Amino acid sequence: MLLDFHNRIRNTLTIDAEAPAIEYEGRWTSWGDLKAVVEGVDGALQRVGAPPDAAVGAVLRNTPNHAGLVLSLVASDRCLVTLNPFYPDETLAEDIRKLRPPVIAASEEDWRRPGLREAALEVGAAGIEIGAEGAVSVVQGLDATRGNEHFTAEADVVIYMLTSGTTGPPKRIPLTRKRVLKTLEGALRYERNRRLDTGPTLRRSVMLHMNAMVHIAGLWALINGVMGGFRICMLDRFTVPDFRRAMVRHRPKAAGVPPSGLLMLLESDVSREELSSLIAFRAGTAPTSPDTIDAVMQRWGIPVLTAYGSTEFTGVAGWTIDEFRAHWETHRGSVGRVHPHYDARVVDPDSGEELPFGSEGVLELRGDFVWDGEWVRTTDLATLDEDRFLWISGRTDNAINRGGFKVHGEEIGQILERHPDVREACVVGIADRRLGAVPAAAVVPRQGASLSADELRAWARDNMLPYQVPAAFSFIEDLPRTPSMKPKLVAIRALFESAA
Repeated sequence: MLLDFHNRIRNTLTIDAEAPAIEYEGRWTSWGDLKAVVEGVDGALQRVGAPPDAAVGAVLRNTPNHAGLVLSLVASDRCLVTLNPFYPDETLAEDIRKLRPPVIAASEEDWRRPGLREAALEVGAAGIEIGAEGAVSVVQGLDATRGNEHFTAEADVVIYMLTSGTTGPPKRIPLTRKRVLKTLEGALRYERNRRLDTGPTLRRSVMLHMNAMVHIAGLWALINGVMGGFRICMLDRFTVPDFRRAMVRHRPKAAGVPPSGLLMLLESDVSREELSSLIAFRAGTAPTSPDTIDAVMQRWGIPVLTAYGSTEFTGVAGWTIDEFRAHWETHRGSVGRVHPHYDARVVDPDSGEELPFGSEGVLELRGDFVWDGEWVRTTDLATLDEDRFLWISGRTDNAINRGGFKVHGEEIGQILERHPDVREACVVGIADRRLGAVPAAAVVPRQGASLSADELRAWARDNMLPYQVPAAFSFIEDLPRTPSMKPKLVAIRALFESAA
């Protein structure tokens, strides 16, 4: 029987109205305040005449009031459709024109953006404003849905989640109620003494929330945190100063930090004392180099529990702290063990034939709660062992065929990051008349480092196979990133196209 997480969320909001729920910019929002936003969204949707199962396009930012908007939608029969506030004005307006949602919910700040109101009028969408102080109102002139050619959610879909667009144009993935619950159940694998079938309680412990809610990691973190009754410290994004302040103030036991954030911390003067409350880092928004994990362990003695998933598949694999302590040395570089509710296999990319354990191929997944139990091919190159530990070695859509030699950008980037003056590197394929494609590396030097392309190329020749050595280097202050802090491959490739 599926958990009634509608009532689980709403019941959590009523346990103690005065208790702190979300801290943002140094100010606490109580559970009662969150409940008021949820009820305000419920009422506004009724006033604009939205049907009980209406899809709502939500321009989501990391604020407590937007958290209330999310909770209102997922704790009802309505469907949340994410809209990205980080898009340029015209891109956001065009996304609305293509999507044609019957209702749009956004902050006052976003409703003032050029083109948003006009796009809503054009598609006949009703408008709801999420105020800075938690007030929820209907947007003047957008007080009802007009016309009938609007986006309609598929049956049982709770969320249409926007992908991050690291390798191409973002797309929306439908997440059913059953898949949401399986993801929440999978998250329990990493927590002791917590079950979904017990009544909701409030905790004094604080979880840090630094991923954008418009993408999957940030949204899951919010829902999981509320379901668990945690206090939440919400940040717009990861920065070293904000992270340090949150650590000192809240002393969390675990912290989800993107791989780029771990590299920034290693470059900083963060002390063991500042991180002494942590029993683990969690990293899962992008691949994490095992060298980075070892460096964190050596400096602070804190395990880095990586995880693997995607918007399409949600949580697929990950490390628990006990498994990390027992198996990291023998399974170094693995993203952890595949969750029990997934079947996984590795196949030959050309023939589709299943490969033996320990072979590299393309990862395929299936589960009875997704795609009708059929095997679905991912874009990830992987190795799987007989104990269901999984290694991800790259993406098929970032494989570079250099004159017949196939190389993987992720592998080259990890080798470059071993250079003492390189903080982070991202490698993409660019067109080449003679060879078809060649690797090109965008490199973020460490603070104060002086590094030239000739120096790094010479080092690469000593540490890589000849066909792995990048043909071009671009030294930049930071990588172009998605809101979830993933390197944006399309933008990185454009750096070299512009130079050419």
